[in-house]
Amino acid sequence: MTTIYFRTDGNSDIATGHLMRCLTIARACTQAARSKDENVQITFLVSDSQSRSLLEDRFEMSEEFSIHSLNNNYRHLEDEVPYLLSYMTDKSSTGRELSKAAAHAKPWLFVDSYFATPGYFRMLSGSCKIAYLDDLRNFDCPVNLLINYDTDLDCPHYAEASHKLLGAQYTPLRAQFQSPSYTVRPQAAHVLLSTGGTDPYGLAEHLLHTIYDTDYPDRKPDNTDTGSVSNWDTERLQSLHYHVITSRANTRYNDLHAFAVKNPHIHIHENVSDMASLMASCDMAVSAGGTTLSELCAVGVPTISYLMAENQRTAVDNFAAKEIIPCAGDIRASLPQNKDNQIGTSPLSSDAVISHILQFMTNMSENMKLRQKSSHKMRAFLDGCGAGRIADALLSL
Repeated sequence: MTTIYFRTDGNSDIATGHLMRCLTIARACTQAARSKDENVQITFLVSDSQSRSLLEDRFEMSEEFSIHSLNNNYRHLEDEVPYLLSYMTDKSSTGRELSKAAAHAKPWLFVDSYFATPGYFRMLSGSCKIAYLDDLRNFDCPVNLLINYDTDLDCPHYAEASHKLLGAQYTPLRAQFQSPSYTVRPQAAHVLLSTGGTDPYGLAEHLLHTIYDTDYPDRKPDNTDTGSVSNWDTERLQSLHYHVITSRANTRYNDLHAFAVKNPHIHIHENVSDMASLMASCDMAVSAGGTTLSELCAVGVPTISYLMAENQRTAVDNFAAKEIIPCAGDIRASLPQNKDNQIGTSPLSSDAVISHILQFMTNMSENMKLRQKSSHKMRAFLDGCGAGRIADALLSL
């Protein structure tokens, strides 16, 4: 039997991405073990009741996996080590009927947290095998298994890792993104806007106002990178349908809905369960950095990204460098706002991010061959089966 503890958290500060990708890998482990006629025991270790509740809300069935709360501060993982070691020791000696070899096999501790440290790993290394899902490359990783799907480039910080899974083929996407069906249609009509559930920089609303409002400040912004005037087909862009993924956590939630009521080409989506199908219904996409880029890549939807958080940089840069998903720029540097996050405080006449996005949509909407080329390259780069590859490593090492 293989025992795996997933150590991760999710809350209002760090969002739910860590929980979701660990849950995806846990399900892949269960499936892989079943296919090999092996047994795997999985437990999630979280800091508090908030993380527990968020995880349970995402279960496919009641009590899909065991959860144990460590009742600690998620920012200080080293403080939890004594209790964590005691918990794992107690679990391994609860009288389960195992073979002698299985009883003494070290369990896996799969860590997905930005607050993990080399000290944390070293304190635990004698008692368990450690897997670490990293996307920051900030420190030496003395672990048994290192996973970074944002880049295929090794670095000095990974010298202490015994085994490494690097590159897009290890992206842990949900089962719905494992080689989904997608058709590039002759006429582009639908655009996906994925700006994060909170959209802290209000890009979706800025973009839609720029397209539809004739009195919006200077609707032909300068391209600040080249000094030339940006060109896009306003009439063409206004004919497209825009599918905005958002949530009630968005401070502009009511304004977006009001905008959609006035304009039948704007569609608001919340709590989407079948995201792959929604993506497949669109002809192109605009997305902030993050796992969504990998999902769009697996489906094959021609996409332009933008950066809005530093932990997105490696993935965004990697997609752009490989000419798979171009990046419109860093929204933090180009979209000033007032303290109330209100639209129109400063004109967007110099906003290169908006400019690049509008040019991308114009070019893609008018050129089916360009969309076909982009879609083919995206699907060839990432097949959506990364969670299974990680599961195979955990069950075999």
